[in-house]
Amino acid sequence: MTLANSPAESLVSRKVFRRGSLGAPRSVLFVLTLTLFAVAADQFAAPILQTNSPLWATVACVLLVWRRGELSSSSNRTLIRLSVSKERLTIFFAAHLVLIMIVRSTASTLEPMAGTATIGGILLAVSKLFVLAPTMVVFPLVHWKQLVSEYSSEGIVALIILLNSVPRRALETLWPWYGQILGRFVYTMAQLLVSGLGYENDLNPTVTGPDMDIAILPACSGIHGLELLGYLFGLVAFLDWNRLRKSRALLVYFAGSFVMLLSNALRITSFIVLGNRGFIDFVSRFHQSAGWIFFSVIFLAYLSLTYSWMLKKGTVPKLAQEN
Repeated sequence: MTLANSPAESLVSRKVFRRGSLGAPRSVLFVLTLTLFAVAADQFAAPILQTNSPLWATVACVLLVWRRGELSSSSNRTLIRLSVSKERLTIFFAAHLVLIMIVRSTASTLEPMAGTATIGGILLAVSKLFVLAPTMVVFPLVHWKQLVSEYSSEGIVALIILLNSVPRRALETLWPWYGQILGRFVYTMAQLLVSGLGYENDLNPTVTGPDMDIAILPACSGIHGLELLGYLFGLVAFLDWNRLRKSRALLVYFAGSFVMLLSNALRITSFIVLGNRGFIDFVSRFHQSAGWIFFSVIFLAYLSLTYSWMLKKGTVPKLAQEN
């Protein structure tokens, strides 16, 4: 069985690939889709492998390769003949089967380490990404080099999604230090507007005030803002993928992470100020639910300032140019 792009297209092919994916090698889309189902099967057969990162990373690759559409003429001539051989598909399925058998046979040993902050737990978390390894055998190395070169931007996005749990784990691990930095910053800022504040230097620092005390917990680290940034920025990137300057978009994304963390510190500061200025009921009632609204507003404001800068010349909407 060999899957290759053919000059003659069936009626179904013309309908399915008419927009977006016509110029993208169908073998690439086929392999990515096959990888998605294989990873889902691995996680179903060996539950200890369950994690969302490989699934979402693969979905992102499929969507962005489809969204990318036609390749450059030089790349298209090379990759248009890309094919998947029956032998390599056999190795692909065999590798997934072996992986399932190994994990199921060692499940009793691995389960106590799952989700822990130990070295074993970290290694187990990393090993869950091995479900993507069999995909490497589908194409020869020389073709992988061409694909990596052509789809480097899509690969970077997939890598970011693959590592999406790193910020949460990092903030949880570094909380004893990051919590103190956040607490001291918030306390210093709030002192400018409220007198009589105090600071309790605990694992979860507390800013005390004349009317209200605010304890800064790990849930206040700003991780929800970072996650919201990923969701909303990912949606914008997908819709405007072919118009984006990829390097600028990457810079805007990482700078946005810093903006979200800084905004989170200012959000906590506002709670301290309002709570000690006669708005205790308001802070107590809305300090949790208002977080998503606050971060969404910050994202929209940040996007309005950076959106036109990310787009290629000649693709900026007239309204953005006038602003």
